[in-house]
Amino acid sequence: MLVSMQADYALRVLVDVAMNQAQGQPVVTREIAERQHIPRVFLTKIVAQLASQGMLHTQRGKGGGVTLNVAPELINILAVIEAFEGHLMFNQCVADPTYCLLSHSCTVRVLWEEAEQHLTRFFGGLTLGDILERIRAANAARVAPVALQLDVKERQAAPARVR
Repeated sequence: MLVSMQADYALRVLVDVAMNQAQGQPVVTREIAERQHIPRVFLTKIVAQLASQGMLHTQRGKGGGVTLNVAPELINILAVIEAFEGHLMFNQCVADPTYCLLSHSCTVRVLWEEAEQHLTRFFGGLTLGDILERIRAANAARVAPVALQLDVKERQAAPARVR
């Protein structure tokens, strides 16, 4: 299974908007396109799809842009992916047993079913809020060693105090 560029871009757009909208101020799509390296024509279609799904709010004109239409904790990642991909599946026979003559006696169909269930549970259990928390944690982990190094250097450079 290969996730399309549309679904990948849609997730990146949602993360970008969530991270860059300040006090409900719209994020300019041109800036999203630049930060995420998404062609603007493609971005317009993705934003329209996300807006039609109720995930984004768009505002045209001066001072316009996009904002999240709901809290990040209410945007389910499976719903985002399926908005662009349709139902996730590993093999057509899982969704339609008549697709293959061997569906009922197939030795590997159960693997496709199980993989599909795992993937559906994984993405279904994630929200945009979860992704934002993971990003914040990853950024904090990158910054912490630098801050610790600076603190050690400052202590080394500071004159010794006499008590």
